[in-house]
Amino acid sequence: MTIPTITMADLEDESSGSGVVPGYDVSEEFIRKAVNGVDANVLRMAIYQITRDEKIKNMTVHKKAIRGGVLYDYILSKEDEDYVRAKVLEYLLKGPQPKPTPPTRKEAYSMMDIFSDKPMREKPGEPSFDYDEAYEELAIDDYPRAVNWSAGQPSNETLQKWKVLVVGAGISGLAAAIPLQKLGIPFQIVERLSNVGGTWLLNSYPGARVDTMSFLFQYKFEKNYPWTEYFACAGETRQYLEHIAMKYHVADKITFNTEVVSAVWSEADKCYTVKTVGKDGSENVSKYNAIISASGLFSTPNAMPDIPGIKDFKGPIFHTAHWDHDVSISGKRIAQIGTGSTGAQLAPCLAVEAKHLAVYQRTPNWMFKVEGYRNKVTPEMRWLCSHLPSYWNWFCWVTFYRSLHLASLQLRDEVYEAEGGVVNKRNAALRETLYKYMENELEGRPDLLAKMTPSYAPLVRRLVVDNGFFQTLKRDNVELVTEGIERITETGIQTKDGQHREFDIIALGAGFKTSQYLWPVNYVGRDGMTLKKAWKLDGARSYLGMSMPHYPNLFTLYGPNHQPRGGSLYSYGEIWARYAVASIVGMIERGAVAMEVKEDTFQSYQKKLDAQNKKLLWESKGSSYYVNEHGRQGVNMPWTTAEYHPMIAQPNFDDYKLDFGGKYTNGTNGINGTNGTNGSIHA
Repeated sequence: MTIPTITMADLEDESSGSGVVPGYDVSEEFIRKAVNGVDANVLRMAIYQITRDEKIKNMTVHKKAIRGGVLYDYILSKEDEDYVRAKVLEYLLKGPQPKPTPPTRKEAYSMMDIFSDKPMREKPGEPSFDYDEAYEELAIDDYPRAVNWSAGQPSNETLQKWKVLVVGAGISGLAAAIPLQKLGIPFQIVERLSNVGGTWLLNSYPGARVDTMSFLFQYKFEKNYPWTEYFACAGETRQYLEHIAMKYHVADKITFNTEVVSAVWSEADKCYTVKTVGKDGSENVSKYNAIISASGLFSTPNAMPDIPGIKDFKGPIFHTAHWDHDVSISGKRIAQIGTGSTGAQLAPCLAVEAKHLAVYQRTPNWMFKVEGYRNKVTPEMRWLCSHLPSYWNWFCWVTFYRSLHLASLQLRDEVYEAEGGVVNKRNAALRETLYKYMENELEGRPDLLAKMTPSYAPLVRRLVVDNGFFQTLKRDNVELVTEGIERITETGIQTKDGQHREFDIIALGAGFKTSQYLWPVNYVGRDGMTLKKAWKLDGARSYLGMSMPHYPNLFTLYGPNHQPRGGSLYSYGEIWARYAVASIVGMIERGAVAMEVKEDTFQSYQKKLDAQNKKLLWESKGSSYYVNEHGRQGVNMPWTTAEYHPMIAQPNFDDYKLDFGGKYTNGTNGINGTNGTNGSIHA
C-alpha cells in the first residue's frame, strides 16, 4: 500500500490534534516539537536509512561555518528541510514499528558520503577521512572496537598463566579493563585516587565541565546514555564513568587509594615486579606479565608552581584539581592564577560570590563561543534518540565528523608564510573571526581587549571555550592582572610593578605536569633501562604512543605524542586499549611471553614523527605545554586521525621482537608463525 506523503502544512494544521500517539506515551505536539527542534541533515541520515528515499539521498548540501569558523556544519535548503521533517513525522506518527535492519559496512560508507553530498575521500580542502574509523564512530556494532580470540577462548590453564596490570581507572583505564574482562584475561586495576574518573575525579572546581560535546565525549560501546546536558559538568562525567565501571563488571577489579611506585622487568621471569603503596602506607609486591599504563596526561597537577613565597601565604591556597570545598568563597577576596581552559570556567563562578576577584594572566588565550554550551538535553531530544532508529548513531557521528575540521587549521602553508602570512589562510580567517568576537564581548573596554589579545596564531595553544569569561572581566568586582608575579606574601600577591594586593584565598590554575609521562612510577625495563635514560635526549618518545624499546609488554595509553587531532579522548582510549589488548591476545595465541618494539622500527617512526611535527604550528611563537623543555612538541599526535587510525587499528607483529621463552625472534602477523593477518584477532 502506498503511504501518502505528509507535508509540513498538514502537520501544522490544528485539525491534526495533539492527542497521545498510539503506542507512545507522548502527544503529536511533543513529537512535532522534537522533530522540528533538531538538525534536519542528521534526521535525513536516519530517515534515509529507514526509507531509502532517493529524493532524500540526492539532496544538495551546503557548507556553513560554525563556532567562529573553528568547525563546519552541513545544512539543507528550507524546502529540503521541510521534506525531511515531514518524512520523519510521517514515520513517527504511525507509532512503534519493527526496528529496521542496520546498514552493512559498505552501505554505511555510502551514507557517510551522502551526509555532505560528496565522497569523503574526494573533497579537496576537507578533513582527511578514514571510513573504518568513521564506521566505528557510527557505533552500529555492540562493541565497535572489540577484540576477540581468533579460534575461541584458550583454556583456563593457558589464561591463568597471564596477569595484566592496568594503571589508572580513568577513561583509558576502563577502556582497557572492559575488553580484558570480556576475554577472560586475568587483570587488576590500581588507582591512586578514591574512585574511578581520573582527571574528572580530580577536577571538581566550580564550573568544571567538558568542552567537547558529550555525544562525542563518550564510549562507543555504551549506547544512548541519558546525558542531561550537551556538555556535561564534571559531576555528571564522574557518574558516567562510575556507571560504566559497574555495568561492565570491572569495579570489583580496582584497588583504590593505592599508588604504583615501581615496575621492574625480570628477563628471567619474563614479567614485571610491581611495588605498590596504599594510602595507609602498606606496601605490596606482585608480578604481572604485562602492564597497560593508563595514568593519563592530566593526572599530576602542578600543585605548587615555582613562585617565590608560595608557601608563605597564611590563607587557603590550593590547586584547582585539589579544590577545597570546605572553604567558603562567599564575600571573599580571591586571587585566581591562570586563564586557560580551567580558569575560563572557574572565574565566572567565583565572580558571582566573591567580594573581589583578581585574575592573574601570564599569556592570553584565543577563546570562542559554543552555542548551547550550558544547555540541557531536552525531553524531546532524549525521546527522539530512543524512538527514531539510528538517530542517536548519526547525531553522535556528526559530532565526530565536525571535529575533523580542526586538523587543517594546524597545517603550515609554507608559500603563505613566505608571503608574510601566519600558518595558513583558514587559520588567519579564524584569527580575524575570534578577534571580532572578543572585540564585541569586550566593547567599551579597550584596556581589556589589549590585554586579552594573543600575539600568536589560533591553535598554537588549545582553544578555550568562552564560558562567560569575557563578560566576567567587565564586572565591577573583577580585575585582570597581567603584570608578572614577583612573589606571594603572607597576605597576598606582589607583582613586578611593585603593587601588592591582599587576598583571603588563592586558587592555582597552574596546569599539570604534562611532560612527565608515566610519572611517578619508576619503570625499569630490560637491561636496567630507565625512562630518564631513555628520554634524556629530547624528552618522552614512544612508538605510536604505545610502546618503547627495552620495555617488553608495557603499553602506554595517552603516551608521548598521543593527543588526537580530532574525535575524542574516549574514542582514542578505546582505540589505544584495543591495540594493547590485541597485542596481549596475539602473544597468548602465538605462545609468546613477551613482545618489544624493534629499535629500527622505533627510530624510523621518530624520524617520520619529527618531520610531520615541523609541518604543523605547535612549535611556533606562543607555544604552550605542548612543547617540552627541549623545545620539542611532545604531546599532540602530528598525524590526522585518518592517517593515524590505520597505524593503530591493530598491532603489526612484524614491528616487534617476540620472545617465546628465552629467545627473541622477529614477530609475524600470523598466528603461530603462519602467514595470517592481524585482522583475525578482531571482530
